[in-house]
Order: sequence, then C-alpha cells, then structure tokens
Amino acid sequence: MPLAEAPVVVLDTETTGLSPALGHRVIEIAALRFQGWQETGRLSVLVNPGRPIDPGATRVHGLVDRDVAGAPSFGDVVGRLQPILQGAIIVAHNASFDAGFLAQEYAIASRMGACPPVLPNPWLCTLQLARRHFHFDRNDLRTVAYRLGVSQSRAHRALNDAYTTAAVFQRMVRELEKRGLSTVGDLLHAQGGPVYMPSATSAPLPPPLANAITGGKQVRIRYVTEGGRETIRLISPLYTTTQGSARYLVAYCHLRHAQRTFRLDRILEAELSE
Repeated sequence: MPLAEAPVVVLDTETTGLSPALGHRVIEIAALRFQGWQETGRLSVLVNPGRPIDPGATRVHGLVDRDVAGAPSFGDVVGRLQPILQGAIIVAHNASFDAGFLAQEYAIASRMGACPPVLPNPWLCTLQLARRHFHFDRNDLRTVAYRLGVSQSRAHRALNDAYTTAAVFQRMVRELEKRGLSTVGDLLHAQGGPVYMPSATSAPLPPPLANAITGGKQVRIRYVTEGGRETIRLISPLYTTTQGSARYLVAYCHLRHAQRTFRLDRILEAELSE
C-alpha cells in the first residue's frame, strides 16, 4: 500500500522509569492519527500508574506524582485509544520502547476486559530509519529533528514529542521517496523489518498467585524483605517478569497503597484472600 493511502498513528509515551520488567508504567500517552498527512484523530492524556515516578524519569519529562494522582488508569483510557489505533501503522521514535511499555499495559488492562491482550499493528521506527539511512552524528529525537529542519517545542512531553516525531517522519518519507521507497512495505524493509508489540512475558507461579492474576483477586503473602525481615502483605498481583536470573511479581501493595515489585524467591507463603 502506498504510504499516502495508509492510516498512520504517531505515538509517544512518558513513563515512571525505563523498564516495564521492573514494574515501571506509562504515565502519559499521546497518539495522532493521520490519513494522507491530514490529522484525523488525537488523544493526549495523563495516566495514573499506581506507583511512584522515579526521580530520574522526572528529570527527563518533568512530571511528578501529584501530576498524575487524579488521572485515570490505563484501563480507563484504553477504550479511547483503541479507535485511534484501529487498522493503522504505528510510528514512534524508538518504537521498541513504547511497544514494550504498551505490551504490559495491554496485558494488565485485558484481564479486566478493557482491551485485547496485544496489538497486531506493525510499528515503524524513526530511530531505526535515522540510523540506517540518514547517518546523523546522534539519533535522539531532538538531534534528528534539528538535522531535518523540524521546529521543536517543549521536549519530553508526549504530545509535543508526538508532533515532532510526525514532522520528522514526514520529512524522512519525502527523502526516502526520492530513493524509490514509497510503500508501507518499503519502509518496513528499510528499517530492518517491522516492529510488533511483544507478548507480555510471564514466569511460572504457585496456584494462589496465578489464580489471583487471572481472576483479579487479592492474595496475602508472607514475604522476606531485602533487609531479611519477614512481613505480611495483602497484594493484588498484576504480572510477572524476569530480570537477569531473578523472577519478580509486580503487584499493587495495599499496605503501601502503591505498586511494588516482589522477588518471587522471597515469597514464603501465598493465600487467596476473601
């Protein structure tokens, strides 16, 4: 399909940190839908992640916990996102980053019936296109936009970065068309192949924890903290991850009133709670 005929959604997220595998979550999402470079839809919304924002992330995007305290959860906003993404090619700068975070958010929201567990849309990545075809001295979004003559507003907020990425992508497409690359397939091949949202990874769990995740239930655990102290926690499990050789359970902790990450080998007992 010629790119001019394809629906395109340019997407950007801001997050609590760098790794969904360590329990970091989306706190802001912006999605711009285009048809023939005419904007036909837009979503820009803050999201309550249910956990604190890391100070390092705040230094990048400027968002703090109080900014998202009253925001809806991802499960509450995904119904507005789905129609914008429907049938579109998704474009992002560093697409694997945004796709990885959305994979975890979709997996969590899908258990509440809010959305499918994974998006089938292929992603185009302006970072990969920059690396493979433009050979700038640096390939962060700010530098790429500057080199392509794209004017920029405030960096590292989702909507501003989405508009910057859209302008970058449009200029890249014009240049690549001069090289005979004009279809969706051409561009997917030019970036080294399509990017897809990964399926959320999971680790094997004892039955009480597995049942709590699939059934959206609470579970009471006896847990050994990093300092070696035993504690009883009432948690609502969200998903499991593996980081290096360690396996983790990401869950909402009702004692701390926030999302926490628990090492599975430190959970001594688990019992479903009424």
